[in-house]
Amino acid sequence: MNWTRLRGTYNRRKEIILFLRKIVLTTLAGTLSFSAQAQTRRTRRTTTPPTSVPAAPRTSNANSATAATGINITATDMSLIIDGSLGLLPEDRARLSANPEERKDFARNIRRTLAAAEEAKAAGYLARPELKLQTELSRAFVIAEAYFKQREDAGVTDPEKVVTAAEVDAFFNELATGPEFEAFLRDYSKNSGRSGAPISEKTRKELRYNYGRVMVGMRKGITAGLDRDRSTQLTVMLQQAKLLAGAYAQEMKAHFQPTAAEIDAYIAANPDYDTKAERAKIEAILQRVRAGEDFAKLADEFTEDPGGKGKGGDLGWFGRGAMVKVFEDAAFGLKPGEVSGVLETPFGFHIIKLDNRRAQGASAEVHARHILIEYKSTGRRPVSPMFPRDKAKAALQDEKLDRTLDEAAVRRHIQVAEDFAVGTGK
Repeated sequence: MNWTRLRGTYNRRKEIILFLRKIVLTTLAGTLSFSAQAQTRRTRRTTTPPTSVPAAPRTSNANSATAATGINITATDMSLIIDGSLGLLPEDRARLSANPEERKDFARNIRRTLAAAEEAKAAGYLARPELKLQTELSRAFVIAEAYFKQREDAGVTDPEKVVTAAEVDAFFNELATGPEFEAFLRDYSKNSGRSGAPISEKTRKELRYNYGRVMVGMRKGITAGLDRDRSTQLTVMLQQAKLLAGAYAQEMKAHFQPTAAEIDAYIAANPDYDTKAERAKIEAILQRVRAGEDFAKLADEFTEDPGGKGKGGDLGWFGRGAMVKVFEDAAFGLKPGEVSGVLETPFGFHIIKLDNRRAQGASAEVHARHILIEYKSTGRRPVSPMFPRDKAKAALQDEKLDRTLDEAAVRRHIQVAEDFAVGTGK
């Protein structure tokens, strides 16, 4: 969802954006972004057979109707999604425009998200109060956002002329509003990082204004027919699918746990995850250190830590909590002048030499240097580094989930165009 489009005109709308981000949690751009793992997996061999996952129970009414009629996202729809809903960066647009494989991956991500959402619906996820509230809220915000944008484009810059305080008050005088707002506040307290902590009166008033403004804006948007606009419908569909798919995938993880044998086979078929060569290299360096060669010179020659290159691998002084635990424990376990054996962290293989240690208040610090041999690249670096075997396990889980969702998409007649026009987004 293009959050940035709302900035600048209405100060109060900044509060609405922040408030809804905390409830909806993530935007469509996060769910449907370019997948480095998907791009990498295209070049890798899959070694595990399709995994059978119990199908969601059959239900009637709307769910059966969806299964019978399916979902068809056309090429025109895809252009609307990209140009009207996601707020993609120019470089992402350029990649989509230039590369048919990027467009296919993008479409597959949407297809799988929709398939997961339909599976979740069939399993009764919408009966869960939290998901029901969040999906309804996401629809309200999308329609309200479309209405606010329509009024802005018409030159209405006074927020009171879009949704008045009197209209918000009238909304809260309706019989059903009170219980719905209290349910929203409980969800806000739980999911906004407050861990259920009480909400102050000041925050409650701000949330009341924002909630009322969005709900009244949604009603005005529906009156204006914006809920029938295809771009709005697609945004609602994908935003709600994101919420349902996230809950569904989280709970289905247990079905996709690979065995040790499957992980071994996957690593054998995908050498990027094999660390034998890196381990052999660091062990050869350790032998040279043990033979008496200068540690700092070897570090300058071999370390793959850019911060220590040209500095003899120097890490400076650090205390407990500054390094990953396995590295920290090894460093603090050495005496000045001692060299560790080979140790492995999520960053690669290390050799540590302790230069000195000192007391620092009630705690201690050490001055160390190291030689790092990194793992081979297995795609874009994650925010939290992982051991290659754990990466292989995660990749296998992704592949199993992808296959399951591809099967669900066929079963539920979900079609998403893979070739579509990409505009400039201006």
